[in-house]
Amino acid sequence: MTNKMKIRDAFVWLLVTDKAKEVFQSGLFEVYKFHDDGTESLCESLDDINDALESGIDLAIEVGDLLDA
Repeated sequence: MTNKMKIRDAFVWLLVTDKAKEVFQSGLFEVYKFHDDGTESLCESLDDINDALESGIDLAIEVGDLLDA
C-alpha cells in the first residue's frame, strides 16, 4: 500500500499502515486505528498497532480539519 489521504467528517488523515510501527515508535505523531463503523481510536501501544495490522485495519495520522482551511 502506498500512503494516501482519507477524509472523514471533513477531517483529513494520512494512511500510514505500511509504516505505522516506525511512525508510532518515532513519537512524532499519534497513530489511529480506523474501524469499520466509521470511528477511529488512538493506538496507545505497539500491541495496538500489531493487533490492527493482523486484523487488516487501516492506520493513520491526523493531517487537519478541512473547515479550517
